[in-house]
Amino acid sequence: MRKPFVTGFLIAATFASTVAFACGDKLMLLVGGGRFRQVYARTHPASILAYARQNSAVPEVIRELGLEPALKQTGYKFFAVEDRPKLDEALKTGKYDLVLLDVVDAEGLEQQVRSAPSMPFVLPVVHKFNKADAATVHRKFHCILKAPGSIDRYLAALDEAMI
Repeated sequence: MRKPFVTGFLIAATFASTVAFACGDKLMLLVGGGRFRQVYARTHPASILAYARQNSAVPEVIRELGLEPALKQTGYKFFAVEDRPKLDEALKTGKYDLVLLDVVDAEGLEQQVRSAPSMPFVLPVVHKFNKADAATVHRKFHCILKAPGSIDRYLAALDEAMI
């Protein structure tokens, strides 16, 4: 009776430790997500341009991200423009990895943003969309930032866009 119990315990312990150590990066994301971002940012910091026109969801996201010290700790550089001429100039002269756009603007500006010299990735900001519309946008752009949301969700969307 004792021998099967000990054998079963050893097998279970071996299996549990193998699963935990095999998925170390995923475990690190779950346990210490902020630390993962700090380590990853040192090797791949992002430069983000946000087009924050009036009556869009982007200014609120910018305000929330601007208050977050983790954004600077992770190595992200954040720039914002409020009108179309400044956006055009920033895309021509700056070097950006990501461009945050309202989903309405992303449809029309996607080609212009992707043809910029730095070839940034378009990250549309979806504000209070239903699931079907958000899924359609996600299929087109492969990554979206949902607003309103928590800082962790915003940072996760930025991380996903950078990978």
